[in-house]
Amino acid sequence: MTRADPEAIDEFRTDGRWRDSRRYGSGHIHDTFLVTFESSGQRSRYILQRINTDVFPDPETLSRNLERIANHLRAKVTERGTLAPERHYLRGIATHTGELVHVDAAGDVWRMFHFIDGTRTVDRVEGPDQAFVAARAFGRFAADLVDLPAPPLAETIPDFHDLPKRIRQLENAAAADTVGRADAVRREVDQSLRRFARIEQEMSACGADQLPERVVHNDCKLNNLLLDARSGEALCVIDLDTVMPGRVLFDFGELVRSGTCRSPEDEVDVDAIRFDIELFDALARGYLSGAKPILVRSEVASLALAGPVLTLENAVRFLADHLSGDRYFRIRREGHNLDRARAQLRLLDSMLDDLGSLRNAVERAADECD
Repeated sequence: MTRADPEAIDEFRTDGRWRDSRRYGSGHIHDTFLVTFESSGQRSRYILQRINTDVFPDPETLSRNLERIANHLRAKVTERGTLAPERHYLRGIATHTGELVHVDAAGDVWRMFHFIDGTRTVDRVEGPDQAFVAARAFGRFAADLVDLPAPPLAETIPDFHDLPKRIRQLENAAAADTVGRADAVRREVDQSLRRFARIEQEMSACGADQLPERVVHNDCKLNNLLLDARSGEALCVIDLDTVMPGRVLFDFGELVRSGTCRSPEDEVDVDAIRFDIELFDALARGYLSGAKPILVRSEVASLALAGPVLTLENAVRFLADHLSGDRYFRIRREGHNLDRARAQLRLLDSMLDDLGSLRNAVERAADECD
């Protein structure tokens, strides 16, 4: 979809008259648009999204999760006396009838948020200082949600970070070979299975397979954080659809996966992919500065393995989607998901080769926070 639905735009409680709408962002899942209104010479901007109901089949429950999260975070930033608190949490907009989503005549489901002006996102970290700031924001996000009142948030994607299940899905996709690609990627499938066996051993050895469950983001990529465009301050964690029960390993692992390699996620030249231990050190110090007060010993110990776990998980997901005909992740070229999988497998090996340095960095970061 390249255009926002005018009917959907009119359904939400916005200020002024519609002026413009355009596709926005680089997300893989939803169709996202930046919509501009004007009233008495003042501009108001909003984010309008068509929810991908193939990925999130229960948009009402999804929206109720987001409303609870927003209310809780609003109370937290207000309690801290944060300046301009409305810039620090995602504010949804109801329809004229008070609903959280609008279903149009075609059955498409839409939602809207206030746009936070004066912000930017980054797809790849620009340096250690920025890595520290981003990681601290995600750590604080987990700490802020530790006392979210009952009941538990709904599980929006069941078994989202169940690595053994992801491995089984890869094996099933390779066996089914519905689009005839299995023979060409046999090496990548075998590599994934071997790395999984090693990671299982490492997880068991440090107790990382028995971590407490918390409310976590589950998708802590750098571009899911809004930074102040001038100061670089971390303002608002976004893309909250996967916030649900999980483990801090998932959040820190995705942060490491997306934040310790200066090459793009779909880099074709895998020899150019390098794991950056300096960036990892900054991420570890930042995340623990935000989250350590809520963490138990086993959670801290698991952080060194978090990057390899989530990097393998993403490699397996990209590879399984390639084998299944690219049905989940949006692609821009033939073989795009395979390129992504190969890049992740190369990054994974770089991390595993340096696992001792990861453990040392976590230990140093934890000592600094004591």
